[in-house]
Amino acid sequence: VLVTDPGPDPDDVKALLVAAMLHLHNRIELCAVICNGGGQPRERAQLARCLLDHLGAANVPVGIGSEGTPCSAQPHEYDIAGYAAVEPSRLLDGRTLMLKVLRRARPKSLRVVLISSLRDFADAVASHPSLVLEKVHMVAVQGGLEPDPTRPSGWRADTSVNNLFDIAAADAVYTFCFAHSIRLTVVSRHAVPLLPMQLARSFAERTNCPVMRYLADAQFLGLVGLWKKLCAGQLPARCSKQWFFETFCSEDAGTFASRDRDALDERTDINTYLTGHVKPYDVVALMTVLP
Repeated sequence: VLVTDPGPDPDDVKALLVAAMLHLHNRIELCAVICNGGGQPRERAQLARCLLDHLGAANVPVGIGSEGTPCSAQPHEYDIAGYAAVEPSRLLDGRTLMLKVLRRARPKSLRVVLISSLRDFADAVASHPSLVLEKVHMVAVQGGLEPDPTRPSGWRADTSVNNLFDIAAADAVYTFCFAHSIRLTVVSRHAVPLLPMQLARSFAERTNCPVMRYLADAQFLGLVGLWKKLCAGQLPARCSKQWFFETFCSEDAGTFASRDRDALDERTDINTYLTGHVKPYDVVALMTVLP
């Protein structure tokens, strides 16, 4: 089961594509995809349905998950052929879908991958704890933990973005897994290697695949949106302009200072500077549950 928020972050789309291809090659069974967050879970579910249809994975059910905190979608997020043609009837209620998959699964067979808000799985844990314990083999989270000696487990949710979408839900999931010895992998931003961001563009240029074109556009335009959020003070404090340039623009601290990059603001065409790397956080989180 993959719980995700495709659209604003192309890394979620990468994880969805990997999971779908593994499903199509009978390496895993992708039982459900549940999309949440941003006050637009229906739109994100529609995007996931469209992407799965492009790949030929029409048999994978897609659910509309929790609302989350509303945010404005960027124009590129749903700009892919076939998006508008997705029939609303093909998008299921996420809560109902989650419980249906849990009930149908063999004991200790489900691997749950959480690469967005943890709210949907936290709700399943709260409403049907015995069912979750019976059916779930392991849980993977793209998030983070930090030591806390006051907690029975010795850990608490850190300030990772996915945790902060709903910190109470994150704490509930981590606490449940620790308390019941459910196998848990937590992939933090520090545990993921860098990949050249030009890879997505090169794949798109070498193919005529609408999915790869969407992914390349989403990667670069998504970073343009991230820059604007950074300049507007909407990111965690650790996400500074220097961090952005070091990560996505291949400029070290010295170059950043000497070129006065700190003076750049949301009016800057940041796309011209994007020559650095991205981290496939969500893909790595998915990889931790593969058999």
